[in-house]
Amino acid sequence: MPLIPDHALRLAMLPEPGDEAAIGRFAATFDGYAHFGSLHASAVAAHARRRETLTDLRNELFFAWRASRHGVGDEFVAVYAELWPLFRRRLAGP
Repeated sequence: MPLIPDHALRLAMLPEPGDEAAIGRFAATFDGYAHFGSLHASAVAAHARRRETLTDLRNELFFAWRASRHGVGDEFVAVYAELWPLFRRRLAGP
């Protein structure tokens, strides 16, 4: 999947929790390394778990997904399940 800016995300784009392949594709629509300027900066932001903005949510998922691709397991699926209601609330609008 290509990168998708926050303003272009829609509620219908959210995969269902537990769908590992779809969650991975969704996580890949954001590049935390590019957004924050480095792997380290993306990691710091992800581990802060601020969860105040759509970018915060997307980076936390992106970082968990990237970690899983480097042999840390499939923790990103559990991270997404935790973030899913926050994504829904953020994308549902005011």
